[in-house]
Amino acid sequence: MARAKVVEFDYYQFIGLMRRATDAGKRIDKTDGKRWVDYIKSHGINEIGATAIARQKFEQAIGVIIDEGLDTDGLYFYSKNDEGCLRLQTIE
Repeated sequence: MARAKVVEFDYYQFIGLMRRATDAGKRIDKTDGKRWVDYIKSHGINEIGATAIARQKFEQAIGVIIDEGLDTDGLYFYSKNDEGCLRLQTIE
């Protein structure tokens, strides 16, 4: 499993990324079942740890994966109420 950290990400930039990914069919929500699980496993993501960190920051953190084949791909957590976003970033 790759080492990773959760970092703050600009909420408004994220909203643009999420819209683009949604329009292209490259957004993966937790309700997407197999697609979500496959991405988490193939990228060695510690979903439980990342979710715990996000919930410390935002009361109602929503997880979403952007998978466009770009450097902005990855697991994000956002909160509409707090207008905040966190991104799971791999540590090299």
